[in-house]
Amino acid sequence: MRGLVVKIGRERILLVADTHVGYEVELRLNGIYATSQTARLRKNLIEWGEEVGANTLAILGDIKHELPVPRETASEVREFLKDLSKSFERVILIPGNHDSMIDEIADGIQGVYVADSRGVLLEGPRNVLLLHGHAKPRPEDLAASDVLVMGHTHPALSIVDEIGYISREPVILKITQNKGELFRRMFGGEAEGGYIKVVVLPASHPLITGYDIINLIQLNNDERTIMKYMNLDYRSIEVYLTDFTFLGTLDVVAESKEESRLEMVTS
Repeated sequence: MRGLVVKIGRERILLVADTHVGYEVELRLNGIYATSQTARLRKNLIEWGEEVGANTLAILGDIKHELPVPRETASEVREFLKDLSKSFERVILIPGNHDSMIDEIADGIQGVYVADSRGVLLEGPRNVLLLHGHAKPRPEDLAASDVLVMGHTHPALSIVDEIGYISREPVILKITQNKGELFRRMFGGEAEGGYIKVVVLPASHPLITGYDIINLIQLNNDERTIMKYMNLDYRSIEVYLTDFTFLGTLDVVAESKEESRLEMVTS
């Protein structure tokens, strides 16, 4: 399952990110024929919801994919949302950088709500801030948050086995940040100290393998993501497979990968 669940009152909310409905259109424009994955994606989300007993689904941005031709898959996205609304009491959409026209596409679908791109704050025993990750949250929401859950960067890990076969697996990251410092870097003001847990979800689309987290430090200079405001110390970044198997902190994972690479070179 490429997501996680949070409980707020009677709601069990399945959080996923980057469904990128219509991604296959871009592949075809680049000469790669790929059949539509929308039915498979829809089936996955519904099954994940049933697995965790979720009555609400929140998609943290990039619900749809294509940028240059936003009407190309509008009807496909609308049908996708209609089908999800039949399986969940509420479907919350937090717009990402690919989501032009999402208000128009989702308009009138019962149970589907389009939030602001600056995120949604879920208030509970631990306040959870949901956003895509391309736009800064509201200062007051960040100040009130204990946990921030985002998508946008499609984290994944390239794994090489003993015979040299390479696979790339989607992963979930948990990054510990000093909230006061994060607030100061993001907004230039002051906020109460303490720590905030940042959870980065992988892409939900079956064909999107993701961005290798070994290069994660480059995101400190990437204007397209709020991770540029974070202190990306590899020792504070926990790496999990999507079944929540803990692989270690990123410094340990990176060292293990380098040792495996050297073994292959010298063997």
